Amino acid sequence: MKTDNGQWLLLDWCDHLLRQQITEEASEFYGGFRCEACDRLHGRADNAVYPLVCAYALTNNESYLDGAKRLLRFRRLLTNPDGSVRNDFDSAWNGITVFSAINLFKTFHRFGDRLPPDFFAELKTLFADAAAWVFHNVRPGFRANINYYCAAAAVNAMAGECFDRQEYTRQAQKLLDYCLSLFTENGLLCGEGQPHDCRTDKGCAPIDIGYEMEESLPCLVDAAITLHDDAALEQLKKHARQMLDFMLPDGGWDNSFGVRNNKWTYYGSRTADGCLGLFAAFARSDAVFAEAARRTFDLLKDCTHNGALYGGRRYPDYGQPPCVHHTICHAAALADALCHGFEVREPVALPCDEGTTRVRFYPELDTYKVSVGSWLATVTAYDYATYTFARGAAHASGGSLSLLYHRQHGAVIAGSVPDYRLTEPNNMQQPQNVPHRSLLPRAELETGGPIYATCLDGGAQIEVKHNGDEVQADVTARFCEVNERKAVDESLTAAFRYTFSADRVIITAKLNQKRNGVRFVLPIIKNTVSIQTAAPYQRRDVFFLTGGFGADEYTFTLTEQPITIEIGG
Repeated sequence: MKTDNGQWLLLDWCDHLLRQQITEEASEFYGGFRCEACDRLHGRADNAVYPLVCAYALTNNESYLDGAKRLLRFRRLLTNPDGSVRNDFDSAWNGITVFSAINLFKTFHRFGDRLPPDFFAELKTLFADAAAWVFHNVRPGFRANINYYCAAAAVNAMAGECFDRQEYTRQAQKLLDYCLSLFTENGLLCGEGQPHDCRTDKGCAPIDIGYEMEESLPCLVDAAITLHDDAALEQLKKHARQMLDFMLPDGGWDNSFGVRNNKWTYYGSRTADGCLGLFAAFARSDAVFAEAARRTFDLLKDCTHNGALYGGRRYPDYGQPPCVHHTICHAAALADALCHGFEVREPVALPCDEGTTRVRFYPELDTYKVSVGSWLATVTAYDYATYTFARGAAHASGGSLSLLYHRQHGAVIAGSVPDYRLTEPNNMQQPQNVPHRSLLPRAELETGGPIYATCLDGGAQIEVKHNGDEVQADVTARFCEVNERKAVDESLTAAFRYTFSADRVIITAKLNQKRNGVRFVLPIIKNTVSIQTAAPYQRRDVFFLTGGFGADEYTFTLTEQPITIEIGG
């Protein structure tokens, strides 16, 4: 195992986990982690066995090993007779057995020579039981998103190697090949919805950047490495490189439109391990991945306070406590990176660093990514919707300017869902004591019933023109509501124009007809850039958990007369 300067962060996180662990043996929940954000015990706590044992291997400090042993005690409370593991005490979902199995295998496979024989044997037995359940259940037809299939490919590959069972190996290869077949030409993995290969009227697919980069791709790489499938590994490396187009200069991810971005954190997703291990696995042969790993590490470091990984940089500033789930998961990815050999090298350029003017269209997302001068931007009319869309997973659509990033000032606009609700109560934290408002630019119409908004219009039209060093995007969107995604009035539309040039972005907005009660809402992340406009507005301070940013929310009355807002760098 190689040593490097990333160790201190792993130890910092593991020390925090030990402080949060229930160590009173008389407690019914002995071994679990207290969560100060959610006031509950997260059932997937056993995923921290791997990073805790990694910390033990680095330091010989028995407290980390003791913490891992306590976690196995806690895991028993959630283990079913068939070897599967439940997501939580109040959840019967046991698909997460795939993630538990991966972490168990990595623990005894990579550190077995450092472990007490009885602990090693227990880990291996639990892995065998979990892998058997995965083998018999997570196969084509299993009702789950594609990230579970990716993880199942890794579990079967690991079990086949560990127990010399060819039926497991064959199943791993079958699942790996299936997942590889779902990548688009642009390197985007379809399947974060069901069926995995479904398409909307526009041709959009179920895709989420956070889950692909922090969970699915790392699991597929684990499977390919274990299976010694060099062709698959090269294909995955190509897709990982393509995905760097969605990485921001500070290490964040543009998941402003993702189908599961109700769980978006600026660095990935709330319950995924992260991409550090993936980048470290490819870094030896490609310096671009070493650079991506460094920026990811720096962002995670910036989001860590007193040993706890927060969901965004500004959580502490707004009094938002850290959900322990973030630390549990990302400690596992950092342990992976350390095992692969995480090293800081001389900086190299990433795709997001290119200063040339360019526009890239992703038809599978109906989304444009724009780069002009100091600006990176995303304009989306992505129309795929899962069954949870109306329950709070309503990602950006409507031709929204869902992301605006300035190379010197960072994220300026970082939208996600129009309304944050606990679609997964066990896996999402509740905002506390803040004016919690979406950071998604949008026009809204109140009718006394539901709010109708342009950002919910999956039928919005976008036209992009690229003229020299300027890019112009023209959008027409209806006012739709979240439940049935119907327009309040098919004849009523808002027109937006986003003009991107080297030193400024200009937004113009207007209605196509007279209508009272319409407003344009523009949240600008605090301490980034200024706006200039002749139009009257109201301003208030807001905060939003997804992304974890505070913002100045500017609200304008919208009429048939255009309003113009200039955003300067």
